[in-house]
Amino acid sequence: MNTKVFLYVKAFSDLGTFMDLIAINVLMYIATGSPAWLAATMAFRTLGGVLSSLFSGVLADRFDRRKIMIWTDIFRAIIILSLVPFPNPVMILIVCFLIGLTSSFFSVSYSAEIPQIFGQDKILETNALISRLTSISLVLGFIGAGVITDFLGYQVTLTIDAATYLISAAVLIKMKWQSTKPAAAELISIGIRQKVSQIGRDLKEVYSFILSVPMLLSVNVVFLVGSFAGASHNLGIPLLADSINSGKQSLIYGLIWGVWGIGSVLATLLLPRMKMIQGNSLYRTYFLAAIFMSTGFIIFLSNMNLWIVLMFAFFTGIFDACFTTLHATILQKTDNYIRGRIFGVGMLLKSLGFALGFVVAPILLDALSLAKMVWVFHGTLITTSVLVMIYSRSKQNKLNELEQSI
Repeated sequence: MNTKVFLYVKAFSDLGTFMDLIAINVLMYIATGSPAWLAATMAFRTLGGVLSSLFSGVLADRFDRRKIMIWTDIFRAIIILSLVPFPNPVMILIVCFLIGLTSSFFSVSYSAEIPQIFGQDKILETNALISRLTSISLVLGFIGAGVITDFLGYQVTLTIDAATYLISAAVLIKMKWQSTKPAAAELISIGIRQKVSQIGRDLKEVYSFILSVPMLLSVNVVFLVGSFAGASHNLGIPLLADSINSGKQSLIYGLIWGVWGIGSVLATLLLPRMKMIQGNSLYRTYFLAAIFMSTGFIIFLSNMNLWIVLMFAFFTGIFDACFTTLHATILQKTDNYIRGRIFGVGMLLKSLGFALGFVVAPILLDALSLAKMVWVFHGTLITTSVLVMIYSRSKQNKLNELEQSI
């Protein structure tokens, strides 16, 4: 089977994720009318991600990554379908937690396998294609979920959502590729205490590795703050859609994310052609993308005019895709023996950032307006990115001076 089919597997899985995000958030907001409950759905999803990211990287390095992806897709289909007969707020929170838990396993295993299948020399090109497919899935998932939920109801959306996960699993079952031999046999043969001890050593090794590479540490710091800032627009966009037109909330909600996704598709078409993004410029572009992305979120979440919102959502989508694509590319440049754990740490940082953000966002929303809340969150990311760029430039200048003196 063509290896590029592997990339379309993720697209199917993403399509399901984006559809359930719209359907579940709208379902919760309609059921409760509370921004706090809406934040809770996202927080529980994030909490599941936090817990699984503690060991998803270790498992991705020690077990068959393909099987991990297959089983997580099947499980996600089952838990999504459970919402059709039981659409109450408590059940929604349980489902969100389980989605977050399983999505981390899939994402880490998938990302860690990319260089194995396509090679280190093609990871930027491959990641751009992944981001493009993700963005197309986002457009179809968000707009489709908005329209389907608005006209046919959340039950149809959730059923289609579950089907996308099952299609993803079916394709993975058919696929075969040369993967790194998992180290499961050794881990299974030892006792529980030794297993826990081994996982602890694995985590210590990966954190030591990150701390020993200054630019990788800087990238992860910005990624953590970016995840924290992301809580503000994930909570803010459904509230903005409700403020623009409460009768068409799900439709406008889907349109905003859909236009954002079109911007992301454009970015992924351009990135592979930008051959100058290598070495230090790879990091610099990553930090600049974070700054422009946050600026776009601030502008469109401070407006009530739908056309202005959609225009800047498109602008934001361009730089958001650059941010996520370059982050994956930087992490995939690490050695295969530790790559799964590196992505596990990335997932942990993303989940922790979101979790903290979803705790702080409702508190700030009570005290401030939606626009000011977004200013605080994304202003923090802009400030962090600028400071990291200044620090990195200073370190590079000192290194150059040292080399010249030698």
